[in-house]
Amino acid sequence: MRLGKSPIMTYNGYSDFDKFFVINHIELPFGSFKAITKEYEGIDGERFFGVSRGSYELKLEITLMSDKANEEMSIDMIRREVLRRISTRSEQELKFSTLPNVKFKAVPDGENNLTLINPKTGKAEITFKVPEGYSKKTILTTATAKLNEAGVLSMEIDYDGTVDTPLNLKFVNNDETGYLSAVGVNNGENTFLTQLGYIDEVDGETRTRMSAIFPKDGGTSFANWKDATAFYENQNKKIVTTMQTTSSFGGWLGGIPAGATNNGGQWYGAAKELILPTPTAYCYLWARSWFETGLNGQTGIWTLAMVDENNQFVCGMSIEKADTVGNSATIYFLIGDGNGMSLICKRIPLTPSYWIPPNPYGSQARDANRNMFDLRKEGQKVTFFWYGQYYTVYIPEITSKKVKRIQFFTGQYNGRTTSQLVSRMAIRDVLVIDLKSQYWQDIPNRFLKGSIVETRKENGMNKIYRDGIATLEDLITGSTFPMLKPGKNTIEFYYSGFTATPPTVTATYEKRWY
Repeated sequence: MRLGKSPIMTYNGYSDFDKFFVINHIELPFGSFKAITKEYEGIDGERFFGVSRGSYELKLEITLMSDKANEEMSIDMIRREVLRRISTRSEQELKFSTLPNVKFKAVPDGENNLTLINPKTGKAEITFKVPEGYSKKTILTTATAKLNEAGVLSMEIDYDGTVDTPLNLKFVNNDETGYLSAVGVNNGENTFLTQLGYIDEVDGETRTRMSAIFPKDGGTSFANWKDATAFYENQNKKIVTTMQTTSSFGGWLGGIPAGATNNGGQWYGAAKELILPTPTAYCYLWARSWFETGLNGQTGIWTLAMVDENNQFVCGMSIEKADTVGNSATIYFLIGDGNGMSLICKRIPLTPSYWIPPNPYGSQARDANRNMFDLRKEGQKVTFFWYGQYYTVYIPEITSKKVKRIQFFTGQYNGRTTSQLVSRMAIRDVLVIDLKSQYWQDIPNRFLKGSIVETRKENGMNKIYRDGIATLEDLITGSTFPMLKPGKNTIEFYYSGFTATPPTVTATYEKRWY
C-alpha cells in the first residue's frame, strides 16, 4: 500500500518501484559549492580564484512493503528485487513524479541499512549520487533563427536555467555554401564562436577555354555577315556596292557586281563583316580562300582584316593583283601599329592561276581541299599561314587590343573597270574562335544545397554531423562549440556571401539547474 501521495520513482528503465516501496521523504541538496582559494606565505588570508560546483547526493527515505501484487514476497525478497533494479555500473536517468519534466543522471552510492518493522514491512534509505551536480529538464526546448531588422540570421534565447547548457544546432542548407558559423553573445560578452568550412571559399572561378564564336559559314546565305559601312584596314578601299555571293562550288562570298564604279578612292568595291558579341584579345580565324584570274591583265584586291573595339586595324592579310599585263600578284601579311595604321609585315609573290603549284587558292586547290588558311592573334603575337608554313611576329602595341570585327573587302583599282576584275575573289567556311574565352565554372561547395549539418554535444564529446555522418574535418581550428549561459543569449549565424538563400537553422537545448 502507499502512504499518501508518495512520489513514484523511475530509474534504470524501471517505473514500477511503487510495487515494492513508498517514498516517505526525498532530501534534495540546496547546492554544492566550493570556493577555490590558495594560501601564500607572507600574504594575509587566501587568494580567491573562483567557485566550483561539485556533485551532490539525493537521499530517499523509503518503506518497503508487500502489497497485494507482492503478497507472496518477503521483505528480504523485496529488498533483493529493489537492489537488482537499481544496481548499475553507469549513470542512469532518475526521475520522480513529484518533479515533473526534471531528470537526474545518478548512480547508487554508499551503504544503507534496512530496519525490519515486521515480516512484510521495513524502513531503509537509498542514496543516489549525481556526479554532474545538476538536474535537467526531460523535454528539449527548441528555437528557430530568423532574419532580424539588420538582415542577419539570428535567434534570441532567454535561458532560465542556472547551469550552462550545450546548444545543439541544425543547419538545413537551402543553397550551396562553403562556410557556416554561429556567434554567441550573453550580457554583451562573446560566449562562443563556431566556424565550419572556410569564409573565403568561392562559388566558382573564371576559367578560359577555346570557344567558337562563329562556326563555319559555308553555303549560300552567309547570314552572320553584315554589310560594312567602312573598311578600317584602309579607308581608301571605298565601299560603293554590296558584296556578291554565289552558290557555285559549295557557296562563296566575294566580288562586286558588274557596273560598279569608283567614288574617289584608291580602290572601290564591297565589304562584309562579322561582329563579335564579345571582343577578344585571343582571336583565331580559319577559312578557305579563292583568288584566281581568268585572263592575264585582270586586276583586283582581296583583304581580310581584324579590327578592334575602337575600329582600329589589328592584323590581317591581303591578296593584290596590280599587274595589268601578266599574271603576277602579291600576298601581304599586315599588322597594325597600335593606332590603326596598316603596315606590311611580309610580302609573298603569287601567280593566281588555276593550278597547284603555284596557287594554293586556285580551282585545283579548291577541288583538292587544299585552299585553307588561318590567322591568329594572341595578345602581342600574330601568326600567319602560307603554303604549309607559319610566320609569327610580335607587336607589343597590340597586346591589349581586342578583336571586335572581322572585315572582308573585295574590289578593283581606281581607273580599272569591273570587266577587268580578277575572276574569282572570295572566301567561305570562315571559323572564328576565341582562344581564351572566359566562362564561369561553378565549384561544388563544401555544403551542398539540401545538405544538413548538425553540431551536438554527446556524452561530453563535441560532434559534427554532415548528412548524418560524423566528421570533424569541417571545424575550423580555434572554434568553440555553442553553449547557452543563464540569461539572455543572442546567437547570430553567417554563411558564404554568394549564398542566395540563407540556411534554415534550428536549435535545441536542455534546461539545467543546480
